[in-house]
Parts: sequence; C-alpha cells; structure tokens
Amino acid sequence: MTHVGGGRFAFYAKRFSPRKASIRLRVLEPLAALSEAGLGVVRYPRIRRAIGYDVVVISKAFGRGAMRVAKAAAAARSSLIFDICDNRFANNRCKGSARHSARTNDLLCRADIVTVPTERMGQLLVQSAPEIRDRVRVVPDMLDDLSDRATRLPLIDRWRLGQLDTFLARHPDALHCVWFGNTMPGIAGLCQLRDRIVELERFAARHPVTLTIISNKPGLYRKASAEWGIPHHYIPWTLASFPNALRRHRVAIIPVPQNEYTVGKSINRPATAIMAGLGVIADSIDSYEELHPYIVLDDWQAGLERYAFGWEREQDRLAAGRAHLHAHYGRARIAERWAEVLREADARRNVKG
Repeated sequence: MTHVGGGRFAFYAKRFSPRKASIRLRVLEPLAALSEAGLGVVRYPRIRRAIGYDVVVISKAFGRGAMRVAKAAAAARSSLIFDICDNRFANNRCKGSARHSARTNDLLCRADIVTVPTERMGQLLVQSAPEIRDRVRVVPDMLDDLSDRATRLPLIDRWRLGQLDTFLARHPDALHCVWFGNTMPGIAGLCQLRDRIVELERFAARHPVTLTIISNKPGLYRKASAEWGIPHHYIPWTLASFPNALRRHRVAIIPVPQNEYTVGKSINRPATAIMAGLGVIADSIDSYEELHPYIVLDDWQAGLERYAFGWEREQDRLAAGRAHLHAHYGRARIAERWAEVLREADARRNVKG
C-alpha cells in the first residue's frame, strides 16, 4: 500500500449500514482497509462540525445531507469526491423525477473527482452530465466477504434455513439454482426474471431444476412466481444468513435486462457467487466479459447442462475464477486504488489552495 501524505479523509453516507451492498463494498470495507494501511480515514461526523479534512468522499447520497456536506467541503477548501455505483439518472427518468436528476447533476458537478465501479458506468453518467467527463475515475467494488458473520445465527434465520433445506431435500436430484438481488421496478430484478424462467422450464423437461429467490420483496416474488413451472422457494435476505443460503445451491442465475440502468453494473453479483463456490449463468454486460473464461454468458441451455452433468469438470474453472478475482479485486488491490484516487484528490486541493 502506498500511503497518501499526512492527509485526513472522511467518507460520508446517508447510513453506514452493512446491510446495503453499496455501503459494505464502497464505504465500510474501503474504510477498514485504508485504516489498516495507516491512512487517516474516518466516517464523516453526524453532529460535531466537520473541519480539517483534506478530502471528503460522498458515497451514493443525494439528499439535503449530501448537499450540506458538499457545501461544507467547498467552504473548508477540502477536495470532494462523489462515489456513485448506479446510473442514478436512469433511475430518476424511470420514476419521472426531473428534480432528482437535477440534484444528482448538481452534486456530481461539484465534485473534483467522480468515482464509479466500471468504465461503462462512467460513460453512462457522462451522457447525462457532460461536465464531469474529465473527472471520472474507476474504483472497482471490493469483493463481498462471505465468511460467517455470526457465530450463532438468530433463531429466525436458522428456522428459515431449515425451511430452505426441507425444500431442497424434496428435490434431491435437481439442479439447485438461486437468484439473489434487489428489485428496481420496471428496470431490473424480480420483475425481469420471466424470460430466463422459461429457460429453466425448458431445461427441466430433461432434468429437474429448482429455483430459490433470496431477496427482500416477498410481495413481488409472489406476483412474479405465480406462473412459474418449476419448484421454487423464497428466503428473505439477511446479512447473517445470506452466505449460508447461497452455498446451499450449485448455480447462480443472473439475468440482466439490457437498459441504461443495468449495463454499467459491476461484477459484484457473479463475483459473489464465484467466491461462494457456485457456477454462474448470466446475460452479458461489459463488466462480465472478463469473467467469460470462468462462467457461462448468454448460452443458458448449454450452461445448465454443464452445471447439471459436468460439475466436477467445472471445479478447476471456478478455482481459476476465484484466483482471478483475488488478484484483481482483493482487499489490498482495491484499497490501493482508493489510495490512488485520494492522492489525486489531495493534489487537486493543493492546487486549488
């Protein structure tokens, strides 16, 4: 790790909750890794006056609080980084919210540097905010930590995992597939699964298949699954139980509808599945292409066949995938990339000063 001067750096988020993947992978884990490397990084304070920071990082916050932080950074002559992992403009257009798009544009344009998880995401943001073109920097997501997060799971999680075990045991010869994630109505998530369910139904005509949904939208699951022709099960996502639930399956299915919200996404979801030991079948987007040697992209029937009938032959491929992820997205590598961006932002502050 290359240290960044004697600077002091603060990360601001609306909530520092590890339950949100974007906060875990783009705030909490980077904070911990940078701190371990000896950098003066802290959470932006909630109450006391924030002074003396060389660089302030606002992470995926777009409300009045974020605007106050941006103005305070400008008044203190701190350099400002805005970290954004979604195409917020596409989200706002889907909701018909021009006001929120204007605020997003304002915040991005106030930043000295805009950090994004993928090159494609940066290109999408520049289409809506051309002023940031020369300020965009790519900082990939950290890998999700799938180690057991509790020595003893809460009773409700143990009960839910028991229900999942019962469901899977009813289909002992099936290829156990899993979908996990959030839902953005009209853009991505459970509402977009139907076309790929057809692929699972087609394969189930020759080999049994199950599908588990790990999410936080039971109502959407019930609506989406009403006509599915394969056995399926729902388990709520919790931070503690997710790794346990995920590892009970063989294949993660990752349909990606092609729209301006999804195509800039990071490799977070297939990477999470690979690190848990699962095979992956996904629709292609730019960021997934580097994983093509280790997973199946676009060819759903061939992928299901590979994982159903050639699981042992897949192990070397998946091990190579895990090695690739560690090398390019491991904790030290991503912390170093954050340090590089903080160094650049600090240099900009000195120039401004």
